[in-house]
Formats: sequence, structure tokens, C-alpha cells
Amino acid sequence: MAYETSLRIKMTVSLILSIIAEALVMYFIVYFLSLPFYLMFVFLAILWLVQWIISPYLVARKSTEIKKQDPVYGWIYDIVEDAALSSKVKMPKVLIADEPFPNAFAFGNYISGKRVAITKPLLKILNYEELKVVIAHEVGHIKHFDVELGMAIGLIPSVLGFLSSMLFNIGWTLLFFAFDELDIVFAIAMLAVGGLLFITTIFLQIFVLWFNRLRESYADLNSVKLYGNDALYLASALAKIQIYIQKMRIDPFTGIIITTAPVKINQKDPDLLLEKWLNDKVPFYVDILQTHPHPARRVQAIYKILKIEGRPSIG
Repeated sequence: MAYETSLRIKMTVSLILSIIAEALVMYFIVYFLSLPFYLMFVFLAILWLVQWIISPYLVARKSTEIKKQDPVYGWIYDIVEDAALSSKVKMPKVLIADEPFPNAFAFGNYISGKRVAITKPLLKILNYEELKVVIAHEVGHIKHFDVELGMAIGLIPSVLGFLSSMLFNIGWTLLFFAFDELDIVFAIAMLAVGGLLFITTIFLQIFVLWFNRLRESYADLNSVKLYGNDALYLASALAKIQIYIQKMRIDPFTGIIITTAPVKINQKDPDLLLEKWLNDKVPFYVDILQTHPHPARRVQAIYKILKIEGRPSIG
């Protein structure tokens, strides 16, 4: 498949560029602080391991695991089981998340077990066919080891972003309560270093988020491979999710990542929104700092893979 080959090449390039950029940044930091390189490597390895171990339990704190025999949600378990079997991956745990936004997400590790969670609002707004392809997308993330990959290449930007925020807070606090010129100089130094780290974080995120967006497209491809033309329901699911979240405030600082990147829309009808997305010419820069591709890109890619012109009725 030409699309998959192109996608694999782009993912390889974005991953290499991410690694090179992060390596260069860490080299300059280690050199500037005169630290042994192995010490920084050990620190990052330990931090990644701790995050890898505890994050599934933090993410699942508002979720309830369901079993096949569940009288209410057993049918969701069956959908996940079918997607896992078709994708040739071990059956993940299935959870229903008590969150206010429509979302589905894959997470977990070999200790906690791989997991797929679906929020209650998503169950309310999507039909059976749409849920099936959305879940196939999430199972695709498990199949492609996206949780581990994303955590690995996203670790350094996350650490630098945290340090930047901390230094900004310290700097502004010191500036506000400064007693003498020395306090002011120290505060300005904190703000300057924080600003430099912030710019560095943005620089690294350009490569890391590019890689993440490509992995999202790769997971979309899993839905297409499993369900063929029924993957068109992923397009209508994205439209419904986008319409729903327009009335919500998504706080960028809570760490919430939803199935589709929030974009400003005027349509309230999923069919009309799909028509618009299929005809949109999306500038390359609009989602450059997003974890997910612009939904119009995803919809157009699905139709391109299936070689479908126009928008047939998908019920």
C-alpha cells in the first residue's frame, strides 16, 4: 500500500529527527553544567521507568474495568476482543472511564496490562459502527507500541517543559517579593533560563508532535485494515466528537488528550461538517503543535486510502 509506505518513511524520518534534536539539546545541557553524560542518561532512564510503571494507575483512577459477562457493557468488551483478535494482539483490559468528555484511549504496560478505555459520553454520541472503528484505532496504538514510543521520545520535552514552568513561577515570585537589586537580578535570571528552556521545549515538540501525529494516522490505518469501507465511520465519529467538544472547555494544562484535536467549527450537523472537511485545504502549520492531525486531514486520508470520491451515505 503506497499510503502505508509513505507513512512509514515519514515516521522514520520524524523519529530520527526527534532523537537527533533531543541528543543535541542534552549534549549542550550536559556540557554547560559539566555533568557526566552517563549520569544524565541514568537519570532519564529512571524517570522513564517510574513514569512507565505508575502512569497506568494514575490514568485509570476514574475508570472501572469491565468483563465479558458485564450485563451493561459486555458488548463493548466484545468489540475490543474482536479488534484485538483481528489485530493479532493480546486482549487488553477494557475500562469505562467516568470523564466528562467523549474519548477513547489506549495505555498501560506489561505490569499493569495493556488497556483500552472508553468514556461514557463517547458511548452516548457514537453508534455501534462508529465505536467499533474508534476502538480499532486504539487497539492499533497497542499493536504499534505507541504508548512506549510516545513516552520515550516525549520524556525530555516534558522534563524541560516542567523545569521551564517551575523557573517561571520562581522568577515571577521572586520579582514580586524582591527586597533589593540582587533579588531582582536573580529573578530575571530565573525568568531568562525559564524562557530559554521554554523555547527549547517548543523546538523539540515540533519534531515529537510530528511523530505523534503520524502515529495517529498509523492507528487510523489499523481501522481501515480491519474493517475496510466501514472505516468511514471513523470520519463520522470524529465529526460527532468535534461537535460535542465545542461546548466544552478543554484545559491544555490538565494533560487531557482527546481522540481528535479541538478545532473551531460552525457546523452542528456531522454530515455538513464531513462535507466541509473533505473540501478543506488544511495549511501545514495549523496542527504543528497538536498531538493529533487536524480532523480534516484524517478524514481526507481515510477516503484516499479507500479510494472513495465524494462522501457516500454511511448512515
